[in-house]
Amino acid sequence: MSIKIMSWVLDHSPYVGKARLVHVVLADHANDDGYCWPSQATIARRAGCSVEHVRVTVKQMVAEGFIKIIEPGTREGDSHRYQLMVPKSFGVPKSDGQPPQVETPTSPNPSPSNRKEPSKNHQKAPEKVECPYCRQKFVWGKPHDCSAMNMRMR
Repeated sequence: MSIKIMSWVLDHSPYVGKARLVHVVLADHANDDGYCWPSQATIARRAGCSVEHVRVTVKQMVAEGFIKIIEPGTREGDSHRYQLMVPKSFGVPKSDGQPPQVETPTSPNPSPSNRKEPSKNHQKAPEKVECPYCRQKFVWGKPHDCSAMNMRMR
């Protein structure tokens, strides 16, 4: 699978619906040079369409110049060898040996320099709550003896 070919097809394919899925499946099987050889049954299964739809779509893509059949399958069950036609200008630019000059983006809202976790602020007074059974006030998170339930509550 070539990420370069797949990306080009996803961004530039003129097809819609299942024809686009056929184009994407071919791109998924292609190497970096655009060559692939999935069977029409495999393309149909992965695109969720019939083999007849794949045949019609492939003929249309060949006529419109998006793929080329390099070598047709000679026997039943043999797959064609396809080449996806992607512009030569598309791809990774060649390097001249120098590292690329990348601008370091600055965040519109820089993070504060405060590194303290807000939930670990222990300087507040402990919160007192009312027990729903005995209505006695107690510190939340600490056990208390509930007179209504006759047991130690948390």
